[in-house]
Parts: sequence; structure tokens; C-alpha cells
Amino acid sequence: MRAALTVLLPVLAALAAQPARAALAWVTNQGDDTVVAVDTVTGKVVQTVPVGAKPAGVALSPDGRRIYVTNPEGRSLSVVTRGAGAPVVQEVPAGAGPLGVAVAPDGRVFVADWYGDTVAVLDPAGAPLGTLHVGPSPSGMAADPAGTRLYVANREGDSLSVIDLATLATVATVPVGHAPFGVTVQGGRVFVANVQSGDVTVLDAATLRELRRLKVGEFPYAVAVTPDGARVLVTNQHSGTLSVFDGPDYRPLPEIPVGDYPEGIAMSADGKRAYVAVWMDNKLAEVDVASGKVVRKVAVGESPRAFGLFLGPD
Repeated sequence: MRAALTVLLPVLAALAAQPARAALAWVTNQGDDTVVAVDTVTGKVVQTVPVGAKPAGVALSPDGRRIYVTNPEGRSLSVVTRGAGAPVVQEVPAGAGPLGVAVAPDGRVFVADWYGDTVAVLDPAGAPLGTLHVGPSPSGMAADPAGTRLYVANREGDSLSVIDLATLATVATVPVGHAPFGVTVQGGRVFVANVQSGDVTVLDAATLRELRRLKVGEFPYAVAVTPDGARVLVTNQHSGTLSVFDGPDYRPLPEIPVGDYPEGIAMSADGKRAYVAVWMDNKLAEVDVASGKVVRKVAVGESPRAFGLFLGPD
């Protein structure tokens, strides 16, 4: 038994020493019409894919094999399909002003049309399935992990449309702050970043009752939440910071400087790292959530936005 254990220990040590499977951050660069893949283990750009004009929103299929990119000036959705060779890019018409994009757990794709006050429903390959009518200037969207609801921020309506994903009917229109933009669902809560009122509305996802209104920095853009719901991070475009809140009572912690004009933010699966697209710096900032420190910045392209859930498997 002791001899067997002696043989086994080096094997276990070797396995433990192997690097974790990489997560890729897919960052849209509005200035050079690309989406790039950043290996979050090495901090290197491993792929650059040309897409449509002025890409902004991004979302991934549940298996990470497809990347969906909205192109507001191209009036299209780029469907990037990964395989053994080079990615295949298909351009799909997506209304007059496609901006936010979200993917439901069943693979359906939802694209917000800022000018049409609608949300297009597509199958995973980009084929149209229907159109939803929402409030004025829909922007950010999020599907809940259970696949029951889609939440749509209506920036010019100061409201959140709540869509039943089984029937595609609007079940509620909820007032939030002024000029809502980014939306995140985590731990039975819906978080809405309100650009003009400088706060985040926190709703109970089941009852849609407002639980809190969190004061943040100037021009909040997007929200990320750790998987356990213990920490909330908000990008503040004009402040160049992340607002941070801790615990069930959302205790404010010191803001984290990340660079000039932070926009999209995504949380790692273990909640230890947050990744922030910093528009004016042309960088992706990696933030240690526990310490509140920026630990790395990666050059990604010109004017990165990464508006959406942009982390996925290698």
C-alpha cells in the first residue's frame, strides 16, 4: 500500500501542476471592426476575427462554439462559428440599430434593435424566428439561467421589459432608473445599470419588486456579479472606475480605477477575476476581485466595447 502511494503521489502532483483549462474573452473592437479572443490564462490574444461595421454587443452560445456580435453601423449580426480550422463568419440582417445581444440556455439568440424598439428572435444559426415589441431604444439584455425570462433594458423608456421565454409574451414592464443600459441576472436578482441617474436598480427576479438602488460612479454601463452573489461590480464610463458592493446588504467598497472609459465587464466562473473592456485605453483589464487590484492589462484592438457576456470555454 505504501509503495502504491509512493508511485501515485508524483502523478497527482503532476496533474495539480497542469494549468487550468483556459477561458476565452471575446472582445469586440468597435474601432477596427474585429472581435478578438484573449486567453485569460496567458493574457495573450490568440485569434482576431473580422466582423461587421462598428461591432459592439457580444454573446456566446452555451457551448462556446458560436460567438454572436452586433454591428450597429453594419445593421447586422455576425455569427462566428468555431471549428477545426479558421472561424466561419456569417452576416445576418439585424434591423436598423442592433446593439444588445443575449443567448438563452436553449440556444435561441435575441438581438435588440435600438431604432426599431424591437428584439429579433433567431435560431442558433441566425435564422429568424420572430420579433418582440419592447420599449423605446432597447439596449442591454439578459436571459435568466433557468431559461424562463428575458430582461430588456429600454434606455429611452426608463424601463425594463420582462419576456416569458416559453410564450415570448411581455409579462411586465418595470420602471427603473434614468436611461437603463446594462442588465445582469444572478442569484435571483436582476441588476440594471442606469446611465443618467448614476445608479443600479436591484430587482427581485421572481416578484420584480425593487430591492435596492445602489449609487455608483458617473455613467454606469454594465454590471457583473460573482456566482455566489456576494460581490457586485459596475463599470463607470466617465469615472474610469468600477463601483464595488459586498455582501447581502450591498456594502460599498472603495472604487477600483481601471482606465479611461470602461465599458463591458464579465466575471470568471469561479468569481475570482473580472475582465473589463477599457474603451479609450484599447485594453482588457483583469481585476482580482478579492483585492480590488488590476493585475494585468492586455492590448486587444481599437475601442473595445465587449457589451454582453463575453467569457466562454477555449
